[in-house]
Amino acid sequence: MEVSATSGVAFLASALVVCCLHRPAMRTGLVDVPNARKRHCGAVPLTGGLAIFLGFMLVVLPQAGMRLPLAPLLLGMTAMLLLGLYDDLRDVAALRKLVMQIAIATGLVMGSGVEINVLGDLFGLGRIGLGAFSLPFTVLCMVLVINAINMADGLDGLAGGAVAIICLLLALVGWLDGAPSALVACCLILAAATGGFLLFNYRLPVRHRLKAFMGDSGSMMLGLAVAWLAIAIATADSASVYPVSIGWILIIPAADTLSLFVRRLQRGRSPFAPDRTHFHHLLSRLGLSVPATVAVLHGLMLASGLFGVLAWHYRLPEPLLFVALCLVLVGGYLAPLLAPTLYRWHCRRRTRRPVSGRALPPVVSP
Repeated sequence: MEVSATSGVAFLASALVVCCLHRPAMRTGLVDVPNARKRHCGAVPLTGGLAIFLGFMLVVLPQAGMRLPLAPLLLGMTAMLLLGLYDDLRDVAALRKLVMQIAIATGLVMGSGVEINVLGDLFGLGRIGLGAFSLPFTVLCMVLVINAINMADGLDGLAGGAVAIICLLLALVGWLDGAPSALVACCLILAAATGGFLLFNYRLPVRHRLKAFMGDSGSMMLGLAVAWLAIAIATADSASVYPVSIGWILIIPAADTLSLFVRRLQRGRSPFAPDRTHFHHLLSRLGLSVPATVAVLHGLMLASGLFGVLAWHYRLPEPLLFVALCLVLVGGYLAPLLAPTLYRWHCRRRTRRPVSGRALPPVVSP
């Protein structure tokens, strides 16, 4: 089948599975219930990850069989999905979950032979090789992306839309760079399967209650798949894409996660301890609605990814892209530090804005 047809099948299959799993999830307790950090309405099934996985596998497995290098990817996605499902049902401790993520990522890297061996010409002094550090660095990058997607799953449609955007951008890079057609097809099919789930996860005007959440099973499985596809496209035999351009495609969720880890460690807390200093939390405090916050972050991801792709396509210097990438990371770290000032400015602005002839009451900063 053509890629457009297979993508359509994945989209419809994913949407159908969400519908079919609604009642079984409610009966088995595979649901997300509101609490102090989760303010949705009622219990919502955590079936998005399973739906995306089945929609993707339904199309890819018959086409790819179990031939390398896709076999390790499919096995790795299966293992990460099972870990996430167990976490959704039993709430696995963060450290144990991290160890399992590292083990699955290591198995996938070793089984597929897909590793980051060269970082590119980041300093204008020639290409930087990793040598013996190739395997641990690749696993570290994969675990970072897994947790970046997992931590982005905090607003309706945010993580799923982020994965769809990343997959489409990776497909664009692969198409421009002459990557193996199987990798490009996988990116498009995964984006389509994620789109089928998003029908039940985005806040749409015609639907006031959500039907499904992704869950840790979906966010971790998708994070693993996205990380592997990005590395596979960047390290293909004929690849000429800058590794730093792939970094630009992933920079927004990665910068959020890295800045959170650093700030939490500085405070003597676990890097996985929950708080409300994600990028989406900061935008929400400035008065943006959930759909507006999601749209802003998706727009930033699309803009940064296209910038990285176009910069490589038109051969801008790699050191320039690397310096700019570092500045984005620094900005991600500083954003929460500037947030109180922006919040006070936003509150003063609201109190001065007339509404029906009267000023809004002052908003007290939390």
